Amino acid sequence: MKVVLLLAALASCLSAAQTTALYNPGSPTTGPFPANALTVADATQQTGIRINLPESFETCDVSTAPSVCSNTALLNQLDGFSVNPRVAACFSGPVNASTLSSGMQIVAVSNNAAVSLNQIIFDPTTNCAFAKPNQVLNQQSQYLFVVTDSVHDSSGKKLKASDAFTDCLQSSDPYCQTLAAALQQVPQHPASTARIVTASLFTTMSATSWLQNARAFADANQPPVVLPAGLNGAPSVYNLSSVQSMTWAPQGSGDDVDNSETITPSVLTGVGQVAFGMFLTPLFLDPTSGSILTTPTAQPISAPTAYIPVSFHLFLPSLGSGSGKYPVAIYGHGLGDNQFGAPTYIASTLAQMGIATLAIEITGHGYGQGGVVNITGTNGSVQTVSTPGRGILIPGNSSIGPSDGCILPGALAVRDCGRQTAVDLFALVQTIRETGGLGYGLDPSRIYYVGQSFGATYGTLFHATEANERIATMSGAGGSSVDVARLAITGRPLAIEYLSSISPALLNVDAGIAPPEAYFHDDFNDNYVYRNLPPVTNSIAGAMAIQAAFEAADWLGMVGDPLSFAPHLQTSPLSGVPQKATLFQYGYGDLEVPNSTESAVIAAANAQSNGWFFRFDKASQIDPRLLPVTMPGAAPLPILPHRILSNPTIFEYPYETPLSIANQAQASVFFLSGGLLALDPDLFVTGEYAGNNLFQVPSVLPTQLNFLQIAP
Repeated sequence: MKVVLLLAALASCLSAAQTTALYNPGSPTTGPFPANALTVADATQQTGIRINLPESFETCDVSTAPSVCSNTALLNQLDGFSVNPRVAACFSGPVNASTLSSGMQIVAVSNNAAVSLNQIIFDPTTNCAFAKPNQVLNQQSQYLFVVTDSVHDSSGKKLKASDAFTDCLQSSDPYCQTLAAALQQVPQHPASTARIVTASLFTTMSATSWLQNARAFADANQPPVVLPAGLNGAPSVYNLSSVQSMTWAPQGSGDDVDNSETITPSVLTGVGQVAFGMFLTPLFLDPTSGSILTTPTAQPISAPTAYIPVSFHLFLPSLGSGSGKYPVAIYGHGLGDNQFGAPTYIASTLAQMGIATLAIEITGHGYGQGGVVNITGTNGSVQTVSTPGRGILIPGNSSIGPSDGCILPGALAVRDCGRQTAVDLFALVQTIRETGGLGYGLDPSRIYYVGQSFGATYGTLFHATEANERIATMSGAGGSSVDVARLAITGRPLAIEYLSSISPALLNVDAGIAPPEAYFHDDFNDNYVYRNLPPVTNSIAGAMAIQAAFEAADWLGMVGDPLSFAPHLQTSPLSGVPQKATLFQYGYGDLEVPNSTESAVIAAANAQSNGWFFRFDKASQIDPRLLPVTMPGAAPLPILPHRILSNPTIFEYPYETPLSIANQAQASVFFLSGGLLALDPDLFVTGEYAGNNLFQVPSVLPTQLNFLQIAP
């Protein structure tokens, strides 16, 4: 009876208007998309299906507006559509873009819960509309994407259903039958079947399953071994009172560049000892491709290619521990940094609160394997410890860069570097547990995590999946990683490299067919739509194909993206993992992980009440010297507010120090309170910034770039 009523309603729509919602889910330029019509049955997958995009989806044509394009061979290995999909619907004529918000939505098949759409854009050249869901969708779940006659054409008339759509609902085609059955369950409000003019049924992918299986493997197979780091009889642990300086000397970074870093005890107040060592981690990265092999999600993951030693160092507090063991904060550093960078400059604050700081050399960082630290004693003696890097020499290069071996060319970029580093952290936690504290008095029951920038990216994966770490501070966490590449000053070169890898290259500004994009003024303009704005009508030639290519990378990235893992921190914890306590810190006008991407992760984590926003705009008005702060010896890119939590400049510039210490103190109290107290950092601010309310929990998350140091 419902089908009869539905068809009758559709028939009435046919007579009410001339503009139709087109229907061909197998076409990349028609849709609606996504649709299970683009899948095949596959019993080896947890969802029971596998993506099966035809060859037509490979082409990225700047004259068209495909739903997704490029990388189809990789996409066809996945067991479902993105949990952050770019939905698409096309029409036989122009529509009133302002009506798209009320006339398109996603509906969960399991409970009919409606998910509104955001970031809507209409392309008048092709008469297609695109949007993103207002929230991250549940993985391994079925959804309907529906378009109703609340969408009006340019003359104000309601849309009508196409014959192809009505024929589908009456056909014996298996996909059409499941679509019709799902539509029968849609309630009258807000998406009445009497008003639907086109729809698709789709299944979301298994976003977290690989990492869950990798963690289970690490837990079951971790060697309880801590390897000594001292060379030629040198010890692995040193009393800081006997140390004059420590100099990290990386190997393979080139003879013409000095990338060594010297640490003096003056920045380590409260630290009693520094210790070095290595633990073993299962390496899942393929040594040839540099990526992690995709396996069917209902089958065991591929075995690691090897166990490799990973260097760590540890700052132990001089304060005694009442329990005899120290809580420890694992510090996840950012892209291009190293274990002796940012982790060093928070160690003092943590130590004065009785917390040890531990840092590792993450995947693809630390330059070559021959890295060492030379420790000069107060008596002039020099001892050397091994701190092997994990960078690789890229063919054609004469030296190793700071992140060579982490960033893959093309769509995968940092995805598998982040997943492998999360595995490294699983192995580290298990080693701490099985050795009773690495032999350095760490408390296995009080393991915390601090992630900064990329450290918050792989840190979110780790935090959502690891059962034996429950409290974390994420500074500058943003997602999706593709959006970070599109919108960050530091990320744009990666985005350009990706668009250049597609044939033909999708560089519309470079090709002279599009104007430069505000703030960036480089080779492409994708007409990015920010959240919570009215629907945008596209006017940028080539932008829609660029958006479609980015969607392919975004979809592939969901198996290792903070955006897809953030919902599992609190709202829907993964099996066997407790609900997590997470403090988010972010700053106004972040150039490296833009505010819109930080807000997306905080929203996905349902953690707005624990998201503390540093008003860098107000702080820089108090002291404008904050604006041009750059990293010593690096490219002259302003690093604040992104790196305000910890970086070498916080002890170099006294006008930066009080703000960094305030963030660090907030994180320390959050840890020691068991994740219950996220105190206002203003309580810890001193000097010229005191009393200015520089840290806030915004009632509305920021969704614009808010850049201060560069002009549009």
